[in-house]
Amino acid sequence: MNHIARLAGMSNFLDWRNRMMHAVWRQEESLSEEVLAWMSKTYDEFGEISEDEFLELWTMRTFSMARSAFEVIQESVLDETGKSVTGEEFCYVNYLRDPEFGPVGVVRFKSVEVSTPDWAEVLGVMAEGVQEFVMDYYAMVWPVCGRHAFGLHVDYLHETAVWKCNGGLAGGHVIRAIDPSIPTPQPRLSHG
Repeated sequence: MNHIARLAGMSNFLDWRNRMMHAVWRQEESLSEEVLAWMSKTYDEFGEISEDEFLELWTMRTFSMARSAFEVIQESVLDETGKSVTGEEFCYVNYLRDPEFGPVGVVRFKSVEVSTPDWAEVLGVMAEGVQEFVMDYYAMVWPVCGRHAFGLHVDYLHETAVWKCNGGLAGGHVIRAIDPSIPTPQPRLSHG
């Protein structure tokens, strides 16, 4: 492909990507590299699909990720507490598609929700929802910092969902990645 054709193809992709981001009510700066890469792969595979087709793929990806994230979190709860968050009585994950609330489907777990097919964000939402469930159902705090005995909070570091403790002199520290298969990211040191 010559240089001019390559530029025209890139222009077509950027135009399509901007239209799709507008369709999902997002701006480029609010999307992770993972989602932008997925959009590029989708374009390479399917070409300039319509907004409706793209919204369907976006929603299906979000819902699929929510199921996978829930499995990761439920295993962590079981491993760390011996408590179960699965079964008919624990049916709190809600997959909602309602045009009044937005163009794409929303995954809700307890009082938190997500509508972006970004692994870190979906994992963080599922972790917060399960954490809320464990607190309500079992009347216990999960997870807890072994050093400070504080309940941990979901945070994001370098596009990775992490458990963070707000204790200590530095105003908090990352304990670990929420997904045990992902290495815990380290804060970047400032040179100053």
